[in-house]
Amino acid sequence: MAVSSTTTTKEQEQQEKKVSVEFFHIDMIPDAMDKMNWHVAAKLMRHWFSIKPAFAFDIASKDQAVNGDLNNLPPSQINVDIVKMLWALQFEQVKNGMDALKKTWCSPNGKKLLIERLLDIGDYSKKSISIGYSNNIINLDSTAQVNFKSIGSKLDTINAWYGAMGNSTLKVCVRGDTKKIEERDVFIVDALGFYLKDTYDFVDEGIKPEPLGIWSKDRILDKTESAIYISSYTQGVFGRLARSYSGFVPVFNDDFRFWREKHGSGGDYIILSDVHWIKPLESDMVIYL
Repeated sequence: MAVSSTTTTKEQEQQEKKVSVEFFHIDMIPDAMDKMNWHVAAKLMRHWFSIKPAFAFDIASKDQAVNGDLNNLPPSQINVDIVKMLWALQFEQVKNGMDALKKTWCSPNGKKLLIERLLDIGDYSKKSISIGYSNNIINLDSTAQVNFKSIGSKLDTINAWYGAMGNSTLKVCVRGDTKKIEERDVFIVDALGFYLKDTYDFVDEGIKPEPLGIWSKDRILDKTESAIYISSYTQGVFGRLARSYSGFVPVFNDDFRFWREKHGSGGDYIILSDVHWIKPLESDMVIYL
C-alpha cells in the first residue's frame, strides 16, 4: 500500500491529509502465488518476467514450438527445471490422465509413431534398435515420445495446478529394444515415461483477450467470488466492490503483453517436466511391429 500526502491551507493553518491508496501491478502476482502456496506457479511466472530480451510467440511459432523438435529452439525458450512430476501427480488431472494414457498409449496412431521413431534410427528388421534410454527430456521428446493426452480445463477448480499449468499436455515416451520372436519383429517395452509439455505464453487465439483471474497482491478470487465481483461490476454496485474486493483487479493476457512492451523483458517459453517412469501393462510389454 502506498501513502500519498497532500497539504491544504485553511485560515492560515496547514494540515496534512494522508490518503491510503491501494495499488497493484501484475509483477506482484508471483508474490501473491507464494502467499497461496502456489510455489511452482510463482516460479514459472518469475521466469517469464526474467527473460531478456523480450520474446513472444505468435500462433504459428507457438504451434511449431509445441509440435516440432525442441532441439531447434534456443535454450532461452525452454525450461526443464521448474515443473516436476512428483508435484504434478498431486492433482487429479495428471493422475487420471496418466491412468488413461497407460491403457491407450499403443493405439494405432501410437504404434505408428513408435515405428517412425525406430526407423529414424535404423532398420529394425536388420539390427536391434533401442530408444528411450536418454536422461535428457528434450532428446526423449524428439526421439521416444509416442502418444499424448490433453488434460486440464478452464472449468477446473482454481488451485495450484490451475495457476501453474491449467490446460496442458501429458505425453508418454517409451524405453525398450527391438528383437525378433519367431521371425517377427517386436518392440520389448521396458518402461513408459510420462511427462508434461506446455507453453508459457500470453498469446490470444481469439478476438478478445483471455482473462487470467481477478488478482490482488495477496491472492486470486475463487470462481464464486469472481462471479460476485463481475456481477457487482456489471450492475454498477461499486460500493460492494469497495467493501469486499478492494485492491482486486481483473488481469488479462494483454496486460502481460503491455508489460513486456514497456519493460523490454518477459519471454514466452516451453515448459518440460522431468519424466515419471512406470512399468507398462503386461499386455503392452511386447509390441508386434
